Amino acid sequence: MRFAKKQLGMRGGFLRPNPYNGRMLHHPDYAPFWSEVEELDFSIGLHEGASGGMPQVGVDRFTTRGARHIISHTLEMMLAAMSVIWEGVCDKHPKARIAFLESGGGWIAPWLDRMDRHFDDKGFNDSDLSMRPSELFQRNCWISFEPVEGSLSVLADYIGPHKILWATDYPHPDGFFPGAPKLIADRPELSAETKRQILAGGAKGFYAL
Repeated sequence: MRFAKKQLGMRGGFLRPNPYNGRMLHHPDYAPFWSEVEELDFSIGLHEGASGGMPQVGVDRFTTRGARHIISHTLEMMLAAMSVIWEGVCDKHPKARIAFLESGGGWIAPWLDRMDRHFDDKGFNDSDLSMRPSELFQRNCWISFEPVEGSLSVLADYIGPHKILWATDYPHPDGFFPGAPKLIADRPELSAETKRQILAGGAKGFYAL
């Protein structure tokens, strides 16, 4: 990470959301990493993959490629969001910038709602967080949406378009979303300012450009 930032001038890097050697992203062994993320002003994107031999939640219950792809990309990202938000990474590292990528975006609203609900309930709040999970998301986090997602406009209102990154996944062997910027620009339900934030504002904030 130091080499990428200082020698190559890169603004960010990527991790898998899956547990590495049984350690989730909030594990104490990661504390030096997250401190260095803040020190270097380096953005961290979380990006699931379909292979690599890492543990993937739920894929053991289905056999088809499509079902496993639907499950692994979104559910692993939901657990990673739990790890960095509910388990305190964002709270302890206020300058860290973390993005949830290539998992769709529609899941984030009910997931934040559920974390907030448990934060507000004294019987369930064992988190030691200093603020609500939705507030931590607003301070520290971004999420990518695929241009074809029907909930894009609703979620832009819910989390703010400045918290959205758009996904093109190009180049990619499956050819996902060619012409992604036009797909967003042509959506009639989005205002010009919402489109501007989705197409540029979110990425500028995430990468501190």
